[in-house]
Amino acid sequence: MLTTIYKSSSGDKVIADMQLSYARNALGKLQRTEPGRTAEIDALQEHVDRLSAEATAAALAGGDDANPRAVIGGNHPPEPTPEVSAEKPSGRDAIDTHVADLLTEAGNWADGVAIENDGQAAAVGTLHRNLQTAVALVKDNATTEKKPHNEAISEIQAWQNGYVASGLKGTPDGKLTKAIAATGRLSAAWLQKLEDDRRAREKAAADAALAAAQEAIVAREEAKVSTDLAVMDRAEDSLADAKALLRQAEGVAKEKVRVDAGEGQRAMTLRTIYHADLIDAPNSWALAYGHYKTNPEFMAEFHGLIQRWATRDARVEATRVRGIPGFNIREEKVV
Repeated sequence: MLTTIYKSSSGDKVIADMQLSYARNALGKLQRTEPGRTAEIDALQEHVDRLSAEATAAALAGGDDANPRAVIGGNHPPEPTPEVSAEKPSGRDAIDTHVADLLTEAGNWADGVAIENDGQAAAVGTLHRNLQTAVALVKDNATTEKKPHNEAISEIQAWQNGYVASGLKGTPDGKLTKAIAATGRLSAAWLQKLEDDRRAREKAAADAALAAAQEAIVAREEAKVSTDLAVMDRAEDSLADAKALLRQAEGVAKEKVRVDAGEGQRAMTLRTIYHADLIDAPNSWALAYGHYKTNPEFMAEFHGLIQRWATRDARVEATRVRGIPGFNIREEKVV
């Protein structure tokens, strides 16, 4: 017997191997959109008639495999879309099969041809609701599958936060975070004391160098007009002392205060961080906006924030009545 192939958008299908629902949908699509493909239409019609007769016979005999969709007259478009059964498919494999059937049917209906009658509209409406129900099935199953993983992740996150949480809203800082902050403040206080001592020594050395330099200048001026060798020698000694004190002051200025943190660890040193604190003035936000509004990245985020607020307010009737400055509220009908 000659094998007839149905050329679908997803590839060639052997008509004799098609399930009844798929064959019916394919037949209806060809009859509506490509009646010239007579060989495929005839083969599909014959296949549908045979499977429908078998299903009807099984239903009359009370067989368990009876197909409730196989009814007399059911082989003509529009093909009734199956209602969602009371017993919803569960498990990923069952849902995959269910969704694949719905997507096949959706592909047969959503083929660029408009609805022509109430029967087709009812079938597409039922399919649309079944697709929406399938979304809920997928989401619910995903939630079920993710639950043990999410619980494990939550447990790990809680363990982690107990030690290292820092600045999280509604979550106390972790034990390590607080201990690091406390020991850091201790170290910073000691390093600040060392830094204050260094600055005091730097100032003392700088003052001594300045005084010596001033003394050396006076001595040099006196030596320029003196005929006393001792005066000239003292001037040279004063200049050398001043240079030595200057080098000492420079050395103190370059000193880095630090605390040894142990072998293999980076030494503790003071570092400077900067914070921006809002000035308590009526126009502070306006001044800040004027500063940042020329930054494209800032403006993109700012516009996105306004759009989110406007989209939210457009859903509220009271806001729609008052209007949103800068926005037109557009109405769109969807199902």
